[in-house]
Amino acid sequence: KQWYQRRVAITAGISLWKKRLKYLCYKTISEIRIADLFEILVDYPDSHAAVLDLKKCLSYIQCSTSLIRSLQVAFKERLLNPGVNTDDIITQYASAIKVLKFLDPTGVTLQKVCLPLRTYLKEREDTIKCILISLVSKEANELIRGLTETSGNLFKGNEDSDLEDDDWMNWVPPSKEITLDTRVGAGAQDTITTLCSIYGNADVFISEYRNLIADKLLTTNSYDLKYEMQNLELLKSGFGDDLSKCKIMLQDISDSYRTHNLIMNKLTGKPPFQLSVLMISHVFWPNLRADEIEVYKPLQEFLEGEYQQRYSEVKQSRTLEWKYNLGFVELELEIEGKTLPFTVSPVQATIISLFEDEEKHNADDIGNAIGLPLVQTRKKLAFWVTNGILSETSHDMYELRKGDDITPLKSGVMVMEDMDSAMVKIKEVREEELEGATTFVIGLIKTSKTGDVTLERVHKLLAMLLSDSVAGQLTVEEVKKFLDKKVKQNMLVFSGGVYKKAKA
Repeated sequence: KQWYQRRVAITAGISLWKKRLKYLCYKTISEIRIADLFEILVDYPDSHAAVLDLKKCLSYIQCSTSLIRSLQVAFKERLLNPGVNTDDIITQYASAIKVLKFLDPTGVTLQKVCLPLRTYLKEREDTIKCILISLVSKEANELIRGLTETSGNLFKGNEDSDLEDDDWMNWVPPSKEITLDTRVGAGAQDTITTLCSIYGNADVFISEYRNLIADKLLTTNSYDLKYEMQNLELLKSGFGDDLSKCKIMLQDISDSYRTHNLIMNKLTGKPPFQLSVLMISHVFWPNLRADEIEVYKPLQEFLEGEYQQRYSEVKQSRTLEWKYNLGFVELELEIEGKTLPFTVSPVQATIISLFEDEEKHNADDIGNAIGLPLVQTRKKLAFWVTNGILSETSHDMYELRKGDDITPLKSGVMVMEDMDSAMVKIKEVREEELEGATTFVIGLIKTSKTGDVTLERVHKLLAMLLSDSVAGQLTVEEVKKFLDKKVKQNMLVFSGGVYKKAKA
């Protein structure tokens, strides 16, 4: 009996030490994996084996708090700063969504870790553009796969989506710790859905896509729209049928091709240059920059003369309003027996054409001839200086290089200018619309019973009043900045946390 008791005691002790040793092993492995979790997200899905190790550890020991704290610190130090590209932040966020949803299907960990990341991405001006560029990329990526497999509008939640999931046997009820706006299902569209939910509605995405496709259409001489139509149909599956304006934009390209051919066939003589003209329905296009400039004289005279006349014959009771600052020019410069190809904006082509007759020009004279301010003229001239075509002989005096002095950066290779966007920046549109709402705000104060209005109420009403593209990204801080500006202009008074109309 004594022998039996001793054996039982020894067995119990070994069992206890096994449990302690097992716990120590899991704790050590979890600490190693949590310390390397940022790098694991960078390398995902190649690092899936390491994620499986962490999943196993989480099922045995309680280390979720340590994981959340460690990843929050890593994100803050390595992602949430201006020096990191938005594309890299989105890629890391997409990996975090997949990994953290795998580790914690309730979504609590995902929300606690990524909430600062979501807030930071929303504040970045190019976040929507980067997401859309990924969605229309020719290279396959996670966002395209998610959008392809989505079963409906990304911004219209389906209450029965969890019940329709193929993996319904492993369904986990949403935790009370996670807010409604960041709950996502277990389907393949988790990543794209969670990313798009940063903004809450599709309006800002549709507005940015219109800008994106407009920039592309205005800088191409191809009328082949097969790829763009495929992208449009793909985006419709996630953003709904509100992309109808984009379809009209693409239709404008097809119509331009037919109309342009009809006009060219009616000409009495062919122009000394190849020409493609894009005719757009301005009502359905985004706000385009309207810089009043003068371009290459033979081109401008031809377009405003015979071309305009033939267009009126083809499209009766209609006229054309030329946007000379938009589009691009493919030209070849022949200097001292050297042929140098360039793709530049119409302004740049006009600037270099001035040196055809005279080899020296003053920057101020060039600006006056084209209609550009001196600062912008210098910036444009710097392109030709950088590419070895012009040299600045003295202050604001530019001369065409000759002979061995011609040193193009890429001899024999097409040089393309990084052209400015054709769109009016959303920040400029927002400021313009806010200025236009000044009368509304003053009227709101007058009609209120107390004669004053809070910042939050103004923000809420302006979000309803302004256009969708502006309202979707309008923050309380921007409204406060706008109202404070009116206070400085003595139009309003801020007192006691409310705004009142200034006394005359």
